[in-house]
Amino acid sequence: MRTAELEQLARTLEDEVRVRRANEEFLRLSGQVFEATLDAIMITDADGYIVTTNPAFSRITGYAPQEVAGWHVVRLAATPADQALLTAMAQVLRESGHWSGEVLSRRKSGDTYPGLLSVSTVHGPDGAVINYVGVFLDISERKAEQHLIAFLSHHDALTGLPNRVLARERFELARALAGRDGQRVVVMCLDLDRFKNINDSFGPPVGDKALQAVASFLGGCLREGDTASRQGGDEFQIILGDDAALGATLATVQTILLGLRDDLRVDGGHLTLTTSIGIAVYPSDGDSFDELVRNADTALFRAKETGRDNYAFFTERMDVDVRARLAVQNQLRGAIVRGEFAVHYQPQMCLRSGAMLGAEALLRWHNPTLGTVAPSLFIPLAEEYGLITAIGEWVLDTVCAQIQRWQGAGLGAIKVAVNLSGNQFAQDRTVEFVEATLRKYRIKAVCLGIEITESTVMGDPDKAVAALKRLKDIGVGISLDDFGTGYSSLGYLKRFPIDVLKIDKSFVDDVATSTNDAAIALSVISLAHNLNMRVIAEGVETREQVAFLREHGCDEMQGYFFSRPIDAEAFTVLLGEKKNLSAI
Repeated sequence: MRTAELEQLARTLEDEVRVRRANEEFLRLSGQVFEATLDAIMITDADGYIVTTNPAFSRITGYAPQEVAGWHVVRLAATPADQALLTAMAQVLRESGHWSGEVLSRRKSGDTYPGLLSVSTVHGPDGAVINYVGVFLDISERKAEQHLIAFLSHHDALTGLPNRVLARERFELARALAGRDGQRVVVMCLDLDRFKNINDSFGPPVGDKALQAVASFLGGCLREGDTASRQGGDEFQIILGDDAALGATLATVQTILLGLRDDLRVDGGHLTLTTSIGIAVYPSDGDSFDELVRNADTALFRAKETGRDNYAFFTERMDVDVRARLAVQNQLRGAIVRGEFAVHYQPQMCLRSGAMLGAEALLRWHNPTLGTVAPSLFIPLAEEYGLITAIGEWVLDTVCAQIQRWQGAGLGAIKVAVNLSGNQFAQDRTVEFVEATLRKYRIKAVCLGIEITESTVMGDPDKAVAALKRLKDIGVGISLDDFGTGYSSLGYLKRFPIDVLKIDKSFVDDVATSTNDAAIALSVISLAHNLNMRVIAEGVETREQVAFLREHGCDEMQGYFFSRPIDAEAFTVLLGEKKNLSAI
């Protein structure tokens, strides 16, 4: 054989060796992939009988390769429906050579699981089908995550109740059914009363369990077709469909109110909760879900105003009141900066000598848009929205500055009493602010009085006693306002370092004609004197009231009989005139 032919033969043999080695390497790598891949692989013959499987198949299904070898793939199907799917799959494979989709399979344990399956056809040299290769993933976790996401998009994570999205959908369905038959749908908004106290006292974990207990309770109160939902925090909603009649609505409300008053078992203990409920009715109170919820919230606010643990139906009057309240709230925030507040002063007169002994400082607000706003409207709002401390400190500063001006003008050391709200009195900084303000204007503490209501001191009596003693120590006088209208404890009263008890106007109005009011007034006067306190009667408007109070030993009075509350300029004139009660 010639040299060239030998060389060509050697090159051919080398090529064949390289190809064989490459094929062997490919087969080795393919085997490693087959063994190591996380996807399950199953190879069948042309008739669908399993030839071999990889380790991932065993890990997912629980079957060893030798257990399933020779099985038809139909045996792995979870249900007859999935067996039918395999038959349809075979038709697609014959036509296109490939199929992919979701299937439901059964593990060796009997559990079913969803899988993502891809099947390809393997042809021989003659084009005939020799194998099918199936590759699949266990997508149980993915499905569970999708289900959880879908659930949380319509349900509250803590309680499992429907959320606002699903509540809206349920309302739309109930409205559609009601509109067809001319029926009604009721929307209730519920708010747990003072729920913050539970979180503060027992901690958020107990609070969460309490909310779960409430959710379970609400679900048990409703008929099939009604919906209880949680809107967040301690706020819940209830939708009553199926022509919710007034009687049925009230029965549900009473069941909720009475049921929550009973102890709820939480963490092995008992909690007593109450709720306030606002109610709006479709179609009379609104046509849309948002409108009905807004009106039910308005009614809820009214239920809270009337004492909580209560319910209220929405009325048009409430809507007007809420709009007015919002207008006041919006304007209130900037009232100090805009200079809209003013302090008026009402004289306090000695009933024995007739001389002016002091005055009570009363806050007034005039807004360019709203006009004059009653303190009974804006003071509670200031407390609710955390504005009362800033307003109260402005009043105290204004009063002390005015006392300094009066003294500088030679008008005497007039004593002015300033009201402290419950929120302001509860703050530790209040006493320090009083001291700092007295130093700022260089006025003596005896020129300043502090008025507090009995509800203020009885909220936390022990803390109140400590604060009052600190004020007393620096020389500030203390008056207890509205005495007898709340829930005073005489046991605590004797501990309070109080200088003055004020008889409320409600007892003074008929003191000269009503034996009951006269008895109350006399009792307060006697009690105060026995405790070494002075007595001021508020709201004195007639000569007969003055005569009665003077005759029975009341020390001082204030009211329209002598003067209405007047601004600082008018009060300055009054001081200069030295007008006496006996001159009237």
